[in-house]
Amino acid sequence: MSDAYRTSNTSADEEGWRVRLLRTPDRGGTPLGAGVLLSRSWVLTCAHTVLSAPDRSGTRARLDTVYIDVVRPAPSGGARTPVRARVVPKFFVEPTPDFGGDIALLELDDRPGLPHDVPAAVLHRQIPATGEPVHFTGYPDDLPGGEHLHARLMGRGGPAPTPEWVQLDTQDSPYVVRHGYSGCGVVHSRSRRVIGILVHQFGTPEARVRRDHAYMIPTETVLRHLRRERLERLGLKITGLRAVSRDVAVAPDRTVSGRVPGLQRRLTRWLDGEPDTDPVEPVFAGAGEHDLRYTIRSVLTLADREQSPPAPSAMPASAGEPQLGSIDIAVDATNRTAEELARQAADRIGLDAPVPTEEAGPEPLEALLRRIAEESPPLNIAFLAVDRSASSDDEIMDLLRALRAGGGTRLLLVFGDRSSPLLDRVRAGLMEPDWPDRRAVRLRPRLDRLAVCERRIREHPARPEDAAKRHAHVERLRAKLAQLRPGGLSYDSRTLPYAMFRIAVDIEAALLEAENREEILHRTAGPPEFVAGPPGEGLTDLPVVAVGAPDALVTARSGAKLAAGDLLHQQYEVVGPIGRGSHGQVYLARDLLLERRPVALKGVLDPDNPVAVRQAHQERLRLVRLNHPSIIRVVNYARHPSAPDEFIVMEFADGAPLSWVADRIAERRAPFAGPRVREFVVTYGLLILDALSHLHKEGLVYGDLSLTNVLHCGDGIKLIDVAGVRKPGEPGPVTHKPPRSGPMGEMTTAGDLYTVGAVLRELLSRDPEPSADIGEESLNRALERAMAQEPELRYASADEMAVQLRGVLRELRSLRLGEETYQPSTLFDPPAAALDGQLGKAPPLERWRTDRAPDRLGARIPDPAEAAVALPKPKPDVRDPNWKELQRTSYDDPAGLLQLSREWERSPELHLLRCRLRLRLGDVAAAETERGMAEERLGDRSRYDWRLDWHQGLIDLASGRTADAWRGFDAVYRAIPGEYAPKLALGYCHEKLAAAPPAEDAPSELPRPPADREENVAQAKKFYEAVLQRNHAMGAAAFGLARIHLAEDEWQKACAYLDSVPPDSRHRTAARTAVVRIHVNRRSPVDAYAALHRLTNDEGLTDGQAHDRIRTELLSMLLGLVEEAGEEPGSGGPLERLEAAGFSEKQVPRTERQLRDELSASYRRLAKQVPRTDRPQDAALAEALLDRAFRTRPLGVRHVRGRVRSAPWPRWARRVLLRDGEKSA
Repeated sequence: MSDAYRTSNTSADEEGWRVRLLRTPDRGGTPLGAGVLLSRSWVLTCAHTVLSAPDRSGTRARLDTVYIDVVRPAPSGGARTPVRARVVPKFFVEPTPDFGGDIALLELDDRPGLPHDVPAAVLHRQIPATGEPVHFTGYPDDLPGGEHLHARLMGRGGPAPTPEWVQLDTQDSPYVVRHGYSGCGVVHSRSRRVIGILVHQFGTPEARVRRDHAYMIPTETVLRHLRRERLERLGLKITGLRAVSRDVAVAPDRTVSGRVPGLQRRLTRWLDGEPDTDPVEPVFAGAGEHDLRYTIRSVLTLADREQSPPAPSAMPASAGEPQLGSIDIAVDATNRTAEELARQAADRIGLDAPVPTEEAGPEPLEALLRRIAEESPPLNIAFLAVDRSASSDDEIMDLLRALRAGGGTRLLLVFGDRSSPLLDRVRAGLMEPDWPDRRAVRLRPRLDRLAVCERRIREHPARPEDAAKRHAHVERLRAKLAQLRPGGLSYDSRTLPYAMFRIAVDIEAALLEAENREEILHRTAGPPEFVAGPPGEGLTDLPVVAVGAPDALVTARSGAKLAAGDLLHQQYEVVGPIGRGSHGQVYLARDLLLERRPVALKGVLDPDNPVAVRQAHQERLRLVRLNHPSIIRVVNYARHPSAPDEFIVMEFADGAPLSWVADRIAERRAPFAGPRVREFVVTYGLLILDALSHLHKEGLVYGDLSLTNVLHCGDGIKLIDVAGVRKPGEPGPVTHKPPRSGPMGEMTTAGDLYTVGAVLRELLSRDPEPSADIGEESLNRALERAMAQEPELRYASADEMAVQLRGVLRELRSLRLGEETYQPSTLFDPPAAALDGQLGKAPPLERWRTDRAPDRLGARIPDPAEAAVALPKPKPDVRDPNWKELQRTSYDDPAGLLQLSREWERSPELHLLRCRLRLRLGDVAAAETERGMAEERLGDRSRYDWRLDWHQGLIDLASGRTADAWRGFDAVYRAIPGEYAPKLALGYCHEKLAAAPPAEDAPSELPRPPADREENVAQAKKFYEAVLQRNHAMGAAAFGLARIHLAEDEWQKACAYLDSVPPDSRHRTAARTAVVRIHVNRRSPVDAYAALHRLTNDEGLTDGQAHDRIRTELLSMLLGLVEEAGEEPGSGGPLERLEAAGFSEKQVPRTERQLRDELSASYRRLAKQVPRTDRPQDAALAEALLDRAFRTRPLGVRHVRGRVRSAPWPRWARRVLLRDGEKSA
């Protein structure tokens, strides 16, 4: 094959419906993209692949024709000729900025047409569930013959609020999606069905797409835009069930309902996974309640990717619409059996049931439910009229339990009877025992929001007189909710679920009414003072805030020096006063020479006061000197035409004070609502710290930071009222007075940092629904250090505080989006060890010494001494005299480095290095001595140097004092909350304490870790998750989470965490080795062989001996399965399943005899790995392995009936027949 058609890692014979798109008939040309051949006449691809290159204006025109090249070789072996295809306008859907559209159907010319040997693909509807494996083949420029990639679906994705596409993650693959992949068919790796097409790296300058992310356009989205009935008229076949069944869906043009808006919003919130909803949500709609039933069907239809109308529906905007794809299965259970519902769920999930035979029939329901429980991904499922099915309540409960077995599936159960016996069963078997109490707690924030809305309506100047009465619902609803709490009148009633459902709907209806009324009042009150636009998707992107109408800020003030119309410097026309700073009146003016651009004029409050005049003069000098984008800038200087008054001309700060932002946060008004608010607050802190760093480097302090002195302007900030800027130690105005500061407002740089913490904490305190995750804890700890009582315990500089806030910001974003936001640590080196506890290593030879059932996995928690030397090492301080030597040292020979370092200059870093070296050599006492010497060298700084706490934690770990180590690492977490290393160490401590909680003998005033096992496990998960989400390459966190989930018998989650370790991580081989061993342990040969193949070919396993041990373990497991199943042709045993999965005869044995031959040879190879020493235990191990080899290999003896063999058995044959414990006669 010529170089132009070489192939990276795909088979040309597989999936022959894949095609390339070319601009010309030349097969050597650069591919435009890929496509899916749906018939001999039609090819599906992405619309942007058939757009021309941008012209000078940036416009891309639609091409008229392209050429389709079938990559699959012709039967004769010759090259095929590309076929011309026409871009059909009515089947062309342009890409949209909100991650939608981008679909094109191309019509092939009849002549010469495609040969009959080229197969066509069938589009299949299937749930694109998070975590499901898929694969696809693209045609990049350097590999036009094709490149095959594996990926996992990551759920609804894209920066748009309601994206139509599904995000893909190729981090498990050694390659990335690039140009040439768009339009290729995405195949679900388990069901082998085409479930969508790929979109390569779609993004905008404002919303970039990560390099390892791409997107899939699901089949349902294709059908939504191209219309299923039109495709079927073209002869194209579509398979798979709809997400919302025909008996539930309503016509797209009839989804406008508005009949029960409160229910519509409640269902929308459930579909979107809002925190006030439950995993099992009972809804009630009786036979005669047509409005309720129609609203349920309308909302579910709007959530269906395929059946939702392409244009936005006319439903009330404020009631909200669910995100596309937020429903996976919706079916009316009326007169349907549990088996019918289970088979429909299995079809949507993509579970391939065994092929039924005439003798066996279809797969039994019990087996199907078991597979659903084991393999189903997390789903959103709605069963309407669930209490009117044709099956018994027991059968329906078995189905619901199977769907909920994984813990992630959410059920919307619609009952017709409020007193249904099935409802009692659901409440007892699927819902939390304290479900009513939890529901009441979850509804409280919605009532609080209603109270805020009603208060604003009452206080609004444009409200009618009777508004207070017509919109006072909150007290009535609170009283009604109190009756449903413990001790209430309705708490023990059988109809409590119905009462909870009704009050949730009533709350949403009242809130919707109040919000609509408030919006009307705002429209009648005129333009808003400030306007806010949505933020971008960048890490530090803020909402865009501007002044709605600058003239509206003017207020009437008595004693103003300037009047409207006054002209200063023949250039600045005064509009009026807009505020007052600490040392002067501020006016709005227009610059007549620059198209009446608004500017701000600031004068002296009391021109007769020499102190005020001097301060105004100082402010002018400082403003001229300061040149920073986040500090208000001086434009000019002007005098009053008829008075000696002087004015500074400053840029007009086109934005709102943070006090206004704080009010929006309290009211949960977009865009200052939701979990991203914390990221906005941290971004404010970073921008403020950047400005303060500039001031501090100029030898100045700001002094008077407050919510009113920081303006959110555009997508940044401005510090205003710089009259308070002064030299450290000088008196001045202070809003947030730090402890131990002077009585007259004398400020230091440490005091400035205190005010930053105070301002950010004030913003956070206004959030009515604060989160309780580790990101919130990290942020609070960062602010606690900034506001420490002792100035020495605060950050040393604004830059140091910014480093920690930036780390916290990345953590918050990772936890919110569930994706990596990696940045190398400035304080720690990456950990060299994966802390895998033998799970990530090939099984040791000792595993085969005896026949006793060993611990196959060895998924033990690493010993504390092992963890002490495997945790990340702090980077040396650049100010240390040994910094150069420390940068060049190697830790491979700790004893040699100890000798070498004796000649170095004594310093704190030297002693800390020697402390770690002593720990590696197992000399804990000497390590303690070295740490003490470092503390002496630090002197007074030792009280607030986190490095000492870190090394004390390592020493305590090495000594087996895990609780004491926890205290040391917790102190480090308080000092540097933006770093991942202390969280990794704390995660390990909690994991270890959960396994063996020590007797607590620490003084009561010291912090203590939890004593409860469940709490320690929860804390370990929390810390490990925070580390891994932020940096997927941290194998130690992935292994920690894998061990925890393996202990909870959740192998799927364990494998998912290990698979998340990217190929460029130094821990990838250990992680993929662990995946193989987990699959072997759970006796899943197909998954184990696939994982081993990937490990050997893609994931860096080059150690031949390790490969032999892993493969021997796998073959041993496989032989056990074959012996149990009694492998017979056509029985569907493990060897046949491996063959059906596509493994070649070179990869896996086809018969039991081949399997025994291969396993016997593996045992003999392992025997060669045993060290050749004089130790008897090594000889015994080699003999045990050879014994296994002889016992395993097939015995070829021919038996003839009636013939008696007179000769004795050979000695080797007698040995083969013996088993452990038998003795020869």
